[in-house]
Amino acid sequence: MFKVKSNHTFQNPMRQQIDQTTQGKKSDYAHAVGGVNQILDRGNIGISARSQASVIDNVKKVETGARSEVNAHQREALNFGRDAFESVKKGQFKQASVEAFGSTVNALASGYKSLYTETPLEKRGITPH
Repeated sequence: MFKVKSNHTFQNPMRQQIDQTTQGKKSDYAHAVGGVNQILDRGNIGISARSQASVIDNVKKVETGARSEVNAHQREALNFGRDAFESVKKGQFKQASVEAFGSTVNALASGYKSLYTETPLEKRGITPH
């Protein structure tokens, strides 16, 4: 798993729960979430309850195949975008900027993943015409 520091002690309980959810997961999505989550915890950057629940749900569903990594990134782009607007309304501009950046990164990751991730049919050798 991509970790910035293997012995990091989480300060934010919500981020610690996300970290616990990523433990032992094999997907690229879970590995990315684990690393970014640790970086944000080290920077004392919070997360909304809605986004925390969404991230945890995405990690679990991507791991079981119930959700694609592309869709997980799309969902996070929307959630972090909503959070950014809420944070601006509250005057929390540092938090809003991190959330807006997260929204953008997830939108880009969704596009990138959609370009190179094989569809179920392509995995079986059936290419689009």
